[in-house]
Amino acid sequence: MLNKAQLHIHAKLEAQLHDTGKVRALILKGRQQGASTYIAARFYWKLQFRKGKKAVIITHEQNATDNLFAMTKRYHDNVPEQLRPSTGTANARELYFDKLDSGYKVATAGTREVGRSSTAQYFHGSEAAFWPHAASHFAGIGQAVPNADGTEIILESTANGVGNEFHQRWKRAEGGHGEYIPIFCPWFWQPEYRTPAPAHFARKLEELDLAELYGLDNDQLYWRKLKIEDDFSGDVNLFQQEYPNNAAEAFVAENRDSLIPAANIMAARRAENVNMAGPLVVGVDPARFGDDRTAIVWRKGRVLTKVKTYEKKSTMQVAGIVAQLIEQDKPARVFIDTVGLGAGVYDRLGYQFYETMASSICLLSMGNLINLLSTPWKMILAATSTREIM
Repeated sequence: MLNKAQLHIHAKLEAQLHDTGKVRALILKGRQQGASTYIAARFYWKLQFRKGKKAVIITHEQNATDNLFAMTKRYHDNVPEQLRPSTGTANARELYFDKLDSGYKVATAGTREVGRSSTAQYFHGSEAAFWPHAASHFAGIGQAVPNADGTEIILESTANGVGNEFHQRWKRAEGGHGEYIPIFCPWFWQPEYRTPAPAHFARKLEELDLAELYGLDNDQLYWRKLKIEDDFSGDVNLFQQEYPNNAAEAFVAENRDSLIPAANIMAARRAENVNMAGPLVVGVDPARFGDDRTAIVWRKGRVLTKVKTYEKKSTMQVAGIVAQLIEQDKPARVFIDTVGLGAGVYDRLGYQFYETMASSICLLSMGNLINLLSTPWKMILAATSTREIM
């Protein structure tokens, strides 16, 4: 019987298969939500009735590899005999259906070359955020699985901090770049993740917010409270990594000094009747070539009216784009992130528009940005009315 997380994953994969003819998916989830169990069952079912198909499973450590293969073997041993494929090879690393010329191979992500020598139609990467040579493995997967209809690559994992290969690929998938779709499963979908709350249990402010945002009841909140206290020694960030409410929150544990907490982001997304009054303000986060993107946002009051991104643009090109929007949209202020590449964009704009545009461009340090965000709107206008370098 599929649980809620498994049903969600199944629906997303089947929709992508229907729309594109193949599956390319990243699954971000909490602990023990059944993603690996579902994928093992999905691939066994596909191999069970198809000739000449291969599935490869790679996990982050040997114990996990053994457990996943044992799960697949359990399906095979317990399927009705009339539906069980004829077995040729069955050992600790391979399950081969001789009459179909189909089967499984499993491996552990210990060396850079794992997965490169295989050719498969179905690939399952488990706990991909913990692979020691993830970039090499991901590159190898793309060569091992042909870009053909009916093929499937499914990479699932709990989060493991920011900046690693899985996190970077997740960000690209969320942004709609490439073939992979992002699938997220929050912890509170699991009916077993609850503990009867005692009569004296009283919700703290944070728990009140969670109840409002996600519809959590006291039994779920009490389970969460005990888990944080007992398993994570009071570290909420570690709990969020293992049992996230949302995708942004999952990557917080290694990035605890985030300017804007994930809970605030979710609250803003759910806000209604947001005030759009106020002058137009533009924010620029410059990038240059590579996988990162330049992002530009237009804001009025508390509403982002437009977001645009650009790939593989030089700092001079970004400066030109910003100069053009200043001419066309006449924003009251343009804020530029100058940590790194943004300084060049700022310098070019300051030089080009010094006489007429200097008061519209503000170079911000992180500390100053925090101060501005916590300052009333009229004070922001006053604080940035002159050109400052901080």
